[in-house]
Formats: sequence, structure tokens, C-alpha cells
Amino acid sequence: METTKRKIKRLSKPKKILLAVLALLVLIIVGFGLFTIIKMYGMSIHAIKTVAKPTVSPYDTPDPGLNRIDGDPDLSRDYDPYLDPSLIYNDPIYLQNPIDPDVVNILVLGSDTRGNGDTGRSDVMLIVSYNQRLNTIKAVSVLRDTWLYIPGRNMWNRVNTAYRFGGIGLAINTINENFELDIQYYMLTDFENLVRIVDTVGGLDVPLTEEEVQYYNGMSPSDQQITLNETGIYHLCGEQVLRHCRNRTIGNGDWSRTERQRTVMTAFLQRAKQEGDIASMTSMVYRLMDYVETNLSPWQMIALATNIVFGPGANGIARATIPCPGSWSYAYERGMAVIEINIDLNKQYIHELFYGRY
Repeated sequence: METTKRKIKRLSKPKKILLAVLALLVLIIVGFGLFTIIKMYGMSIHAIKTVAKPTVSPYDTPDPGLNRIDGDPDLSRDYDPYLDPSLIYNDPIYLQNPIDPDVVNILVLGSDTRGNGDTGRSDVMLIVSYNQRLNTIKAVSVLRDTWLYIPGRNMWNRVNTAYRFGGIGLAINTINENFELDIQYYMLTDFENLVRIVDTVGGLDVPLTEEEVQYYNGMSPSDQQITLNETGIYHLCGEQVLRHCRNRTIGNGDWSRTERQRTVMTAFLQRAKQEGDIASMTSMVYRLMDYVETNLSPWQMIALATNIVFGPGANGIARATIPCPGSWSYAYERGMAVIEINIDLNKQYIHELFYGRY
């Protein structure tokens, strides 16, 4: 007993200071970790709830039929078809049994809300499918003008109106109902927050064509002019990335625009990989928390981010678009230019892409 007391007394003052510093560091690390987890929970404080799916027919209202047209219609305008105000409310997400327990599907939504009180539409609808067993990532854009059944509203309309009529829940339920998918999770941001996200991580390296550079320079202030280079890769700030994500003037309309959005997502993944390790990447996620809403738990976010960014499948993302090739045609309905699709063909296409079967 006395020997033990002597050993304790023999600890030099520097060692005691070192032990105190180490103890303090442990407390700081643990405290920061707890604070980060608590803040991550804040991302889901307003998350849309998931409820049992009601028993309803997926197509209560038959498709009224569309007037197909030749050539390329004007898809640059937004239309606001009338809907009874009593039918505009936030829907819950309907619970769906997982088709494959190894596959996690997340709907990434970018709304065109600008803080003026209007809910806006889903300007970006991107399904990110992560296979935990194979560690592969698929990113599928749903074109905003795709003509689909809107469940619970007794109507068919453009898919991007689902968010305006019923929020995140209706957007997810619409895609699940039409394509028999099992999306249960989402990540939501808007125009203003996209700019903040990109600026917070220090910008993104994005490939641009010469035509795109000249187009963006024509609408940008002097401090956001882009200088042409031989590599074709440009370091863009938040405002420049937003212009790129919204551009449907150059190329093939919304097809080219959604490809730009998937390219930006890939650039963001590459930016995350630059953090080098899990700790620094977690720090980056921490800085972005105020700009994203999600119903993923902190533990799910950490696990997914770690596997996607640092896993063996992190070097590539399989990218696709709905509607799939050969399954659609342009049409007009009530003055709206829309994309009529073969739902069964697209259902088969997306199931084979995500699950390897139909």
C-alpha cells in the first residue's frame, strides 16, 4: 500500500501536466463528438414522418390521354395547373417494405423555393441508390416534366408538381407508386443553400464546355467571370455551380441539365474524398448541416458517407435518367409540354439497375 502511494507521489510535475492535458483532450473530443451528433439530429428535427401506407389503388384516376407531338416543344416554362387549396398539404412518407435489404435508396431533392412563401417545385429529383453489399452507387435523375400519376390528389401531372402539392412525402410517394420502388429516405436543399454548401467546401471542380463558359459569363458579374483553359475543368463557386445545375438552354433541354446535376454530385464526391480521412470528412459534414434537411439518422449518415466516400466503389457512379431510352415521347396537355412515358418499361429499367432483377 505504501509502495503504491510512493509511486503516485513520484509522478513528476511535467507528467501530471501531461496527464491533465490528455484527459482534457479526451473530454474535448468526446464533447465535440456528442455536440456533432446532437447537431446532426437537428437536420431531421423537421423531417417528414413515415406512416403505414393506406390501402389505395395506385391509379384511382385513369390517364386522360395526351396529344403527342413531333419535334421539340418549349419545356423552358413552368406551369401552375389549378389545384383545390384543400388538397395542398404536406403528406407523410408511406412505409414500403425493402425490395433488397442491401440497397438503400435516397431521394435527393433540390427545390426552387426562394424564401418568398411559395413551396416551389422540385427542380432536382435525383435517386441515389447505394448497394451496401457491393458498395456501388447509382444516380438516376427523374426528368421534371415526366407525366405521372400523383397519388392522393386524383390527378396526373408533371412529377415536379408533386413537391408543390404535397411536399417531400408526396414527391417520394409519387415515385414509389409509379415505379414500385421502396424509397424511404431523402435529403432536401434549395437554391440558396446549394450556393452556401458549395462555398462552404471551398468550391467544386467541374468540367465545362467552351459554349457553357461563354453562356455563364454572359449572365455573371465581373467577379464571377470564367477564364477558358485547355483542361476544360473549372473551379466554380456556389453561384456558378447553381447556374450550371439550372442550365437547360445549352444541349438537349432537361436531359442535359440533369446530366449536369449528376456531374456536380460526382464533383462533390471527389471533393469529399480530398478530406483524406473519416475525421476530416466528418468535420466537413458538420459544416454543411445547417443547409440540408434529411430523415437519415446521424449513424446512417456517418455510415453511408464513410462507405460511399472511402469504400472501394467510391471511384465511380453509374448515372442514368428516367425516362429511359426508347420509352417516351413529347406531348401537350392543357397547354403544358410534358414527357409521356411507358411506365412499365421504366419500372423494369430502374429495378434492373438498382436490384439486378425485375
